Amino acid sequence: MLVRTLSFFLCSGFIFAASAATFPVLTYSTYLRDGFTPKAVATDPTGNIYIAGNAIIDTASGQTTVLVVKLNPQATQYLYVRYLGGSVDDYANAIAVDSAGNAYIAGSTESPDFPVTGSGNPGAAPASSTSPRSFVAKFGPGGNLVFSDLLGASVESSAQAVAVNASGQVVVSGMSVSAFPSTPGAYSIANSANHPYLLELDATGATTIFSATGIGGSAIVIDAAGNIYVAGTTSLLDYPTTSGTYQSTFPAFNVCYGIPCFFAAQGANQYVTKVDPTGSKLIYSTAVSGTGNTTNTGLAVDAAGNAYLTGVAGAGYPFTVTPPAVPVGEPFVTSALPFLSRLDPSGQTLLFSVPVGGAGVQVDSSGRVYVGGGVGSSPVSGYNVTPGIPALASTPTQCLPNGVTILNSAYVAQVDSGSGNILGTQFIGGSTLTASGVALSGSVLWMAGATSLADFPFTPNALTLANFGPGPLAGAYVGAVDFSQPQPAAGTPQIGCIVDAADNLADAGPAVRNQLLTILGTGLGPATGVAATDNSTTTLGGVNVNFGSVAAPLLYASSTQINLAVPLVPFSQSFSAMQLTFNGVPAAARQLPLTYENGSLFLNTAETFLPLNASPGLVAVALNADGSLNSAGNPAPLGSTVSVFVNGLTRDPQVSNAQLQLYADFGWSVQSIVQTTPFVLSVQLQVPSPLQNDFSCPPPSVVCSARFDLYDVSGGVVGTSISSGGPAFGGVVYVKR
Repeated sequence: MLVRTLSFFLCSGFIFAASAATFPVLTYSTYLRDGFTPKAVATDPTGNIYIAGNAIIDTASGQTTVLVVKLNPQATQYLYVRYLGGSVDDYANAIAVDSAGNAYIAGSTESPDFPVTGSGNPGAAPASSTSPRSFVAKFGPGGNLVFSDLLGASVESSAQAVAVNASGQVVVSGMSVSAFPSTPGAYSIANSANHPYLLELDATGATTIFSATGIGGSAIVIDAAGNIYVAGTTSLLDYPTTSGTYQSTFPAFNVCYGIPCFFAAQGANQYVTKVDPTGSKLIYSTAVSGTGNTTNTGLAVDAAGNAYLTGVAGAGYPFTVTPPAVPVGEPFVTSALPFLSRLDPSGQTLLFSVPVGGAGVQVDSSGRVYVGGGVGSSPVSGYNVTPGIPALASTPTQCLPNGVTILNSAYVAQVDSGSGNILGTQFIGGSTLTASGVALSGSVLWMAGATSLADFPFTPNALTLANFGPGPLAGAYVGAVDFSQPQPAAGTPQIGCIVDAADNLADAGPAVRNQLLTILGTGLGPATGVAATDNSTTTLGGVNVNFGSVAAPLLYASSTQINLAVPLVPFSQSFSAMQLTFNGVPAAARQLPLTYENGSLFLNTAETFLPLNASPGLVAVALNADGSLNSAGNPAPLGSTVSVFVNGLTRDPQVSNAQLQLYADFGWSVQSIVQTTPFVLSVQLQVPSPLQNDFSCPPPSVVCSARFDLYDVSGGVVGTSISSGGPAFGGVVYVKR
């Protein structure tokens, strides 16, 4: 019975079709470092990569400071690592780099001792730790601090965007809580409290050239003539617009907060404004929004003056193609679609608006457009971006966010600037990966983002940590996609993602020796699936998978799915290069981090919850005491035993021969642990009687689902939950009174 049960879960396949006009290739992908949340990324003319974000410097208090790193063009070496901040919290929001390699960082500080330089400092230190101030800082090519300025006198504010023009003048924009100071002749409004500001400093950072109020945003671009473009998001209906533009009146609509509606307020609109070089005249200003929340996350301008906007949008956004259906959001979450919109140089005509992007946009010298995007929970907190967008149509369903084990994933795409048609997409994946921004270097698009789990593709020779232990991480993702790669030869296997074979619902993450994995993609193996008859087959249907020089045992092979076990590679390795070949043709190599354990439950994804009386969690593959499959129609009696199956905890003799020690919560108890196959453990559990979490199965209910978690206490590791997707999720089995 067990063999038949596990075979069902290990040998099921899916359909995956892929086609693209160009062939982007993921050339760099890594978990860069712990405790670092990137907020912006940039490149210089020589290809060096700059990332600005926030680093946790005190884990007890959670204190953050600004961190800026510069990497060489291959991202194989740190050129500098610089911290900037004071004794409280400091935040970076934006970065710009000039042609000489100077980096400009904009953000906010709550530190009264934030470092400032020079007597020309335009601002003052924060009055208190709860009163942030805008700052801008300049680092030289070698990482030396050239200047650091606080902006806006003592006004509470936050800088959100920065750019530098050809003469080295620095343009900064942000939001001000109280009235922001303006300069004579600059565009200004009577009451600038809770409105944006836009200012320019000279190349030394000592003198304010102009300070405008009432205009500004979270993205800035400066064209060859010195005109300043700003894009942003506002819930204010008095943001200035100019007549004759695409949308000279902001849509008025209310958004409800709370379930049921606790209160309603004006929703968020997107805008773009073109300002003359002196900051005194609006060349054009227009909304580009719908009848639901629209949030801007990026702006680019081509040589002709066309503006490209990206972000996420709710109902009524002015798409020029029929968008996919927007799913109903969870409570307190607004479902949305990404967008990329092109506005003509006069700001009068929306040339196209297509559902792609949402995490930054770039335009190259030839007019090609590149976007980053996120699905699941988007880069903008509170939105849930549907995975069903055309850019991801060829991505295997199991690779995409499912709201349970895969929450956020990222991708990049190249878009035709004339039509808005997608020319190529590279899905990056990950279960908690949120894209922060993109930067272009030639044909290579770099992406930086934040992640709590290192369960996305790794590429060989990338900068990363020495090892990955069990449990969630918190840090930075960096990746690069080259859009100039030639089309692969016919018959080349294409890997979509690698997931945990216990459920095919969770990204694999750091791998454990003897762990079962599933590779999803196209052209991976034979058209008709082939199952192995033993646990030692290393060639199956023309498929081989090697981890370094060690062949992996294969359990199942088809054109869309390969099931395998991680072989016993030398334990001295912290990474292993995985190479899949089909009939001698190799797929792109993947680098997998290795760890000591990565436990997960086999889940019965075909089984659904009871309509009522269901504990939170996913349904485990479980056998009742009589060996029958546990289900809603065949529940286990209270006090009886059930057997569940665990992946990723099989003892590797290279590591330890110590007996595995497990315990369960919610009144469940571990009765025995049996090695069912060389790769799978069977854990016998006793069902509590009565249920400790009986609130989920109140009388007169007879059948319900009851939750448990398993924890490994061996090797001093305490509280590592064995569940798909990390410690937040447990398994449930069906029980009856």
